[in-house]
Parts: sequence; structure tokens; C-alpha cells
Amino acid sequence: MDIFYTNIPKSDYKTQHYAGLYLIEYAAKNVYKLENSEIEIINKKPKFKYSNDVHFSISHTKNIVAVCFDDKELGFDIEQLKERDYIQIAKRMKFDLKENTLECFYKNWTLYEAKYKLHQTPIGIYTAKLNNNYIYSIASSQNTDIQSALKIFCLEF
Repeated sequence: MDIFYTNIPKSDYKTQHYAGLYLIEYAAKNVYKLENSEIEIINKKPKFKYSNDVHFSISHTKNIVAVCFDDKELGFDIEQLKERDYIQIAKRMKFDLKENTLECFYKNWTLYEAKYKLHQTPIGIYTAKLNNNYIYSIASSQNTDIQSALKIFCLEF
């Protein structure tokens, strides 16, 4: 399981979208050796059209774009830690905050999003910080030990 990410300061949604496509294309061809990295949408989820062996999930937030890859279905989300009225959002979303902190809120939020992107009940879940300013979560259809399988790569444009 791999995460590829890049920092894109002062970027808009369109720039982040194209950076995400670049990350997918880069990893597909250079790491996973896919000859054809064409993407199709099946059940609202992007997949490689000509490979069932490589799965990915993409996410972006302020100044960062990230893609998580695995040989199993997965969902991935990343969010920047930023101040907001998280108590009200947590109540509305029915999050069980074990601690009344912004970090705990974002762990719940990214896990909620990762599970949603997986489109099935996860067998394994993992949440961690990236660069002290971001929280990410992974939901896996089959991998129960995500932490030990995970490698993270930062790509610079």
C-alpha cells in the first residue's frame, strides 16, 4: 500500500484535479508498470479500465493532493487541520469524539470519508497525521495491518 502526495501551494480545485491525475498516471506507469492507465468510473468510483490488480483512491485538501494505491479495494481521505466549529459538525454527523479536540474530529471525518469512498464495509482502517498539518484515513476491503504495509512518497513538481 502506497501513498503518493504533492504540495501545491495556493492552488485551486482545477489545479488540484490535474495534479491528482498526474500522480495517478505517474504511479500507474512508473511504479505499478501499467501499460494503459485509462480510468473509468464504475458505481461512482474511479478505477483503472484495464487492470483489476491495482486500486486507488484520491483526495485533496488545501495545498496538498494525495493518492493511495493498493492491490485491494480501498478508500482514502486527507484533510488539513484547520479551525472550525467542529463540535456542531460532529453532533450533526453523530461522531463519537473520544476527545473534544480538533484532531479527534478530523480523524472521525477522514475515516467517515474513507469508508464512504470504499463502498463496502472495511476489514481494516488506519488514521494518522501527515506533516503535522494533515490527517488522513484509509479504509481497506481486505488489509487488516495497513500501518505496516504503508509507504509514503512525496513528489515534487
